[in-house]
Amino acid sequence: MNGRGNIPDLAELQSYAVNRKGMYEGIRQTLYDYQTYAAAGQTSLSFFQVPLGQGGKTIADSNIEVAGSLPQPKHFLVESIEVRFWPGVNPVTLVTTLAASNFANDVYTLSKSGSLNFFIGSKTYLEEAPIGRFPPKTKTEADFAVALEFKQAVAADEEQQVTLDQSYMCGRPYFINPATLLIPTQNFKVSLNWPAAVALPSGQDARIGVVLDGVLYRQSQ
Repeated sequence: MNGRGNIPDLAELQSYAVNRKGMYEGIRQTLYDYQTYAAAGQTSLSFFQVPLGQGGKTIADSNIEVAGSLPQPKHFLVESIEVRFWPGVNPVTLVTTLAASNFANDVYTLSKSGSLNFFIGSKTYLEEAPIGRFPPKTKTEADFAVALEFKQAVAADEEQQVTLDQSYMCGRPYFINPATLLIPTQNFKVSLNWPAAVALPSGQDARIGVVLDGVLYRQSQ
């Protein structure tokens, strides 16, 4: 850069500016929406239809500003789709028998069932089954040491054990090829569908979400 090493000159600084009237910037971003998966199951769940601030949705649940669309002047290039699922039971439990928590069974049941439908405008752009085809890019890992057997005074000679019952959908991310552009005000939704309700073995409600990963295009300030 003009013999100055890594120090840009004043003209080059404009490429880093946040105030560029009338110009767009692209940033790495996701669009996400989470809700409850009922323990008894359901036949359909729709995502991106309830915006932030409505129906109890907080930023921890969704970053959608308008129901089923993007506000002006935002565009979003969808490059991949993920389904994230957390059972309602803890993966690590202290038990007096070898019974597990059903965390892994819930994940298995969900991942081998249902289908995903990505709908834009007036037609479907993607329909694929089962839901396990859409693994998340990140997951939680457990790494700890623990004594498997120890005595407690709760009952004569009763032994307690720590059980780790953890499982996640894994594999190659589901990339959209070619990538799909969502434009301002055009309706879109992602739905998960089942021919019949799929109950979770744990009997506990779970948390499920859809993540659209890609590039958000917005106007500079």
